[in-house]
Amino acid sequence: MSATRPGRLIALLIGIDAYPAPVPQLGGCVNDVTAFAEVLRGRVGEDALDLRMLTDAAATRAAVVGAMREHLGQAGPDDVALLYYSGHGSQQESPAELWPLEPDHRNETIVLVDSRQPGQWDLADKEFAVLLGEVAARGGHVLTVLDCCHSGGGTRDVVAGVRLRLAPEDYRVRPFDSFLPGVTGVAPTTGGATRSLEARWGLAGSQVLLAACRSSETAKEVNVLGRGRGALSAALETALREGGGQLTYRQVLRHVTADVMRKVESQHPQVEAPDPTDLDRPFLGGAVPPSPRQLTLSHLPDGWSIDAGAVHGLPDPVGEDTTELAIHPLTGATTSAPLATATVTRVLADRSLVSLSTRLDESFVYRAVVTSLPLRPLTIGVVGDAAGTTALRAAAARADATLIVLVPDARAAEVVVEATADGFTITRPGVTRPLVPVVSGEHRDQRTVAALEHVARWLRLSALRNPATRLPEGSLAMGIRTPGGDLDDDGRVEIAYAGDVPPPFTVTIRNTTDMPLWCALIDLTETYGIFTDAFPAGSVALAPGESTEVALTGQVSDELWAEGTVTVTDQLKVVTSTLEFDPRSLQQEELDVSVAGSAPVRRGEVQPRSTLERLLARVTTRRLGPASPAEAVADWRTDDVFVLTTRPRA
Repeated sequence: MSATRPGRLIALLIGIDAYPAPVPQLGGCVNDVTAFAEVLRGRVGEDALDLRMLTDAAATRAAVVGAMREHLGQAGPDDVALLYYSGHGSQQESPAELWPLEPDHRNETIVLVDSRQPGQWDLADKEFAVLLGEVAARGGHVLTVLDCCHSGGGTRDVVAGVRLRLAPEDYRVRPFDSFLPGVTGVAPTTGGATRSLEARWGLAGSQVLLAACRSSETAKEVNVLGRGRGALSAALETALREGGGQLTYRQVLRHVTADVMRKVESQHPQVEAPDPTDLDRPFLGGAVPPSPRQLTLSHLPDGWSIDAGAVHGLPDPVGEDTTELAIHPLTGATTSAPLATATVTRVLADRSLVSLSTRLDESFVYRAVVTSLPLRPLTIGVVGDAAGTTALRAAAARADATLIVLVPDARAAEVVVEATADGFTITRPGVTRPLVPVVSGEHRDQRTVAALEHVARWLRLSALRNPATRLPEGSLAMGIRTPGGDLDDDGRVEIAYAGDVPPPFTVTIRNTTDMPLWCALIDLTETYGIFTDAFPAGSVALAPGESTEVALTGQVSDELWAEGTVTVTDQLKVVTSTLEFDPRSLQQEELDVSVAGSAPVRRGEVQPRSTLERLLARVTTRRLGPASPAEAVADWRTDDVFVLTTRPRA
């Protein structure tokens, strides 16, 4: 075993797609660990990182057990150990000798590539506890990330086009002597299938577990830019790329929960630790350093570049749409006219190449401020009846190409439209029910395209964030008060009707910074409405330390309730800006497919006053006039919470 230097991150990443039968194959696990390795290399740096990856055929039971002991076992008191597993989770029958530890007589397991071969077994939770306990006993901080299912019993119905990371249960009777030595030392737990994840996986010492879902749920794979990914892994990568500061575990949970809830149903990430105070320490114990808040522009041998790239969350160009920047003196203010403007031409791992509008002195370093970000159109796949698909493609050819684009392979699409004799059905992978009722009747093709544009506006706003903001996490502290409790760590709150009375709740927003800020509270409803009327002028100014309250009410409409929907989710998006802005151009009503589709509310042809107002207008369409030099440069960020309103049936 080689010695490690203090303060290193010792990481073991395991990703398995190519399971042999009878275990179903997956499609995003190797992508998950490959992408996470790239983030670690870019943010931690090779000199502070000791990384090992086991993928597909290399991820055998013996190799994983050996790597946990030999590789992670290097971590000393000043180090951080990371175990990242992306693959199938399952269960197996527990031998009678372990029944006192397992009231439901089943072990939770992770499924390795040879787990189900004769003479081989999954890695059981109790073995997991022994191995991680050995690592934690050396005094370092340990983080385990499990992007797999770990459900207690039966699974939900498989959603068409979505892979679930739950392998069939192993019903073989496993002999007690096949377990790793030491499992008898695992402390007994109580509560059976309902006990906590911490108890299930035997956490002890300075350990944190980030799991893809609750024990009663399934972990799902999603499509991200045409590649299969685990919903948790994709969200975690985004949080680390775009979270410029050192996020705590609680903050990471809120970020990944928001991202997962935007993509799939019935999956809620969980984070647990034996010592709750560990959840307030930086993610990976601070091994991921904060990225620079102030972007700089400098001239290197390959040309001008800014010090932000893919590992910081800067997006790739989308056709001709790319990140735009205003260039100022390094120590000067950004309120005056810029020295030049720049556009990103290529995003590298840790920096991005840019093209300048005018020549600058190559011996100086400059300050760069993001003024515009590329917005991708929603990708649409069309399947089904030939006549219907032809009509829909013809109608889509006249649509706003900056909002929606048809792709030839429906498996790589974010939204799928199925044409049938009765009309068009719009679905999203990971969402069980159709996005809207079947679009039928006269002009169904045009109304379907209008509905897709409506959904695209909603989805673009739902996912909108600024990876280059200098505003720190928690600039505006947001809280929610309800009669039944407050906002959870994961950014969710659940409220319920009292009989026929809708539940009230109060949103509190407080400026925690030493500068004035403006904020808007935008409600994105489950039926694709966007409402910006929380404040009369769209946004409100908050002085340092000042707070404001908004009284709201949860609603499950009579129409949805009559159709069988008892719970709806509202995404509340707080937009924070250093300059005054008006978000009311985003407003759109609930989606109604019986009409040709409703356009967002427009306030006339008003010239945007700031770069943020221009970006918000572009969320609804790219068909805007050229930017004006008079537009002030705003710094901004977004934060999300989710309100789940239940209207029970008698």
